[in-house]
Parts: sequence; C-alpha cells; structure tokens
Amino acid sequence: MTRVSILNLVPKYSHETMKESFDRAVNLAKFADKHDFTRYWVAEHHNSQGVLCSATEVVIAHIAENTSRIRVGAGGVMLPNHIVFQVAEKYGTLDAIYPGRIDLGIGRAPGTDVETARLICRNPYKLDGFQDAIEELLRYFYDENHDLKVAPFPGSGSKIPVTILGSSLDSATVAAKLGLPYSFAGHFAPRSVESAFKYYRTHFKPGKYLDKPYTILGLSANIADNKTDADALEFNAIQVFLQTLNVKDRKAFEKINPDEAPNLTSMEKFALRTMRGLHIGGVKDEAVKKWRQLKEKYQPDELIAVCYIPEYDLLEKSYAMLEDIVLND
Repeated sequence: MTRVSILNLVPKYSHETMKESFDRAVNLAKFADKHDFTRYWVAEHHNSQGVLCSATEVVIAHIAENTSRIRVGAGGVMLPNHIVFQVAEKYGTLDAIYPGRIDLGIGRAPGTDVETARLICRNPYKLDGFQDAIEELLRYFYDENHDLKVAPFPGSGSKIPVTILGSSLDSATVAAKLGLPYSFAGHFAPRSVESAFKYYRTHFKPGKYLDKPYTILGLSANIADNKTDADALEFNAIQVFLQTLNVKDRKAFEKINPDEAPNLTSMEKFALRTMRGLHIGGVKDEAVKKWRQLKEKYQPDELIAVCYIPEYDLLEKSYAMLEDIVLND
C-alpha cells in the first residue's frame, strides 16, 4: 500500500495575516495527526512574502508541539545555506524534544533566487561535495562521536532518518549510492521523475539505512466533492502557479476572482503546458483516475502532496479525499 503525506510551504495570501497563515498550517497538522498521514513536511524557502517557512526548524518545532503522532520534518533543508554540524545540532535538538518523530530531508539547491543565494549560500556544492556533506551528517547521526574533539550534542547518535531530495538525476545518484530514501519534486519537475526513479532503483545499494529502495513522489493536489468547487480550486491552483513564476515580485499570493481575472497570455498558457508539475485534481472520480495513472507509471512507495487552498474547510476536505483515494486504492 502506498503511504500518503503532506508537504506544506505555509502559503500566505494577501487578505490574511502571517499568524492566520501559521494557524492554518497548525490546524492542517492536527487534522493529519488524527488521520493516517505518515509525515508532515515543511520546506526551506527564502525571500518570498507568499511562503513563510524560511526558518524551517522553528516551524517544525511549532508543528511538532501541536501534534502527537505524525512524523514532522524538513522537506527539506537546503544544505548549501547551512553548516553541516549546525544542521546536526538543530535537528538533534528537535529529536531530543520530540523523540522518534523528526525527519530530515536534504536538498542541494539554495531554495531561493540568485540575489538571496549570494547572501546566504555558504557552499554551492558540486555533486561530489554534496555527497561528502551528507556522509558527514550521517556519521554524526549514526556513529558514536564521543571520541571526537567536536561533536554535535544533541545530535550525535540520534539516528534521525535522512532523505535525499531532488528534481534531477543528480540527486538520484547520491541517494542510490548512499542507500537512502529518495524524494522527487514532481510538483515542479515532472519530466525527470521517471528517469530519476529508474536510476535510483537500478543502482540502489542496500546498507544500514535501508535494505531496499524507497521513493517518495511529490505532487500538488486539489480535489473537491462537486464540479463547482473543483473548478474554483483548479483556477486558484493555476493562479498560484503563475504567481510563483514571477521571481521579481514575490508578493503574498493573491486570491483572484475568476470573473475579474484577465485572459491568460500565450506565454502563461505555454508555461502551464510545459512547466506545471504533476497534480491530482477535479472531483473525486477524476482524481482516482489520475492517481491510478501516476501510481502505475511511477510506482511510488509514498505520495507527498502540496496544496494551495486558502479556505481551510476546502483544504482539509481535499486532503481527506486524497487520503481516501491513496490508502484505499
């Protein structure tokens, strides 16, 4: 059975306060905690008024404090922006406070625009350097470090699960070689999913972290129980996608009235056809059909879905239907 999880970037809409955005994220986590979702991840992003999870470990602590069962973690930490030792300390501390519930997904991109990356990026890793950094992190988590002159406490020996994140074949090579779980961002890089998963599964080396490959497929989901709501959610999802493309104007997301929206330009239509990632949407029957197509093609061990819906009742309903579709298929 495929597992199902939630990825939340803590989106902020222009009509709400930051506190309201975080409250929605917490409410969704409480909902997931009471249901059968496996994990609840937030992802590091910077320099965007529409995405509020820049201080990722702080958000993780807030979510973990308001839940009791579900795994909570980073999907992920963008390692170029951090010192490996400090990542081990921070996530080791989270694990000490919330034992057995903390995940750590690691990515190689800076997770932001060029100007912000110049400010915060400490090490623009090439692939070999990224793998070395992951191995350093794993030594802190899985080996006894008491004989080291410098070791992370908390963190040392904590055995926090590490997942490699990616949107290209490069990340698949690292995950396969180190024998770690692999999560692919299909919600914004759909064309490389199949080849990356194939490489990862073919070249996976079993070891002390995993005895067989484990894949997590990221996508977006907007499901409703009637066509009117489904059409409205699809319109909103398209608008959010188009707003994320505007890197020069990173405002909070606008909730646009469909009756007042301008027609899409030819470039916007092209972007929707070529750049929009994997997604499950529509009414439930349509969503079931789409999920079965994706499941057959990619065969993920786990699905992790991001959802941009400002109305909490519709957000929860969408995830509830996704849970039912995935777990009962």
